[in-house]
Amino acid sequence: MITPITAKTAEIQNVKVRTSPASAIKHYLLPFMVFFAVALVSGLFYYLVPRSWNWLASQTALWIHLLTGVISFFYLVPYVLSHHKEKKEAFINLIFVWRAFRRRENENDWSYQQRIFGHILNWVMSLLGLSGLILLIPSILWMSGMVFMAGYPAYKIANAAHLGLALISLAFIGFHVIRRPKRAKKNINR
Repeated sequence: MITPITAKTAEIQNVKVRTSPASAIKHYLLPFMVFFAVALVSGLFYYLVPRSWNWLASQTALWIHLLTGVISFFYLVPYVLSHHKEKKEAFINLIFVWRAFRRRENENDWSYQQRIFGHILNWVMSLLGLSGLILLIPSILWMSGMVFMAGYPAYKIANAAHLGLALISLAFIGFHVIRRPKRAKKNINR
């Protein structure tokens, strides 16, 4: 028997389910996008503008890049987890990515490709954070009183990997976000 109390409870539960993705976007995705954009711009500034032009501006850009990069990573993790929960994706697929490449029963091409782009984006972002950490380790050791340098070629390789992964992640963010289902485009055109 449906009473006003049970109807109200069901209505509240439906609202929570509907607003959960919007809440995740507002609380995690938007701050991530802002911090990622600032980290990207400050990192490109640090990478492209010669330090001899303005050493203080270069060091400021480096600190901004480090802080916003770390903060954006901490906003990305809960968003990815809530996004996977919303899409009813198995959490084991985050670790064992080859399982995500299996096509689901009755899955259309568009959603399969979106899911694959999303998983590739997750791993590229993880590798981006790891390469940034690898670049940061000598600085952390130096601040703690230990001097460790892997050598200039190792630094250049890690720096090139970090830059390349940043550009690849930017491209996959674009691919993943810009793609819309064909039925949504048809509804907009009507």
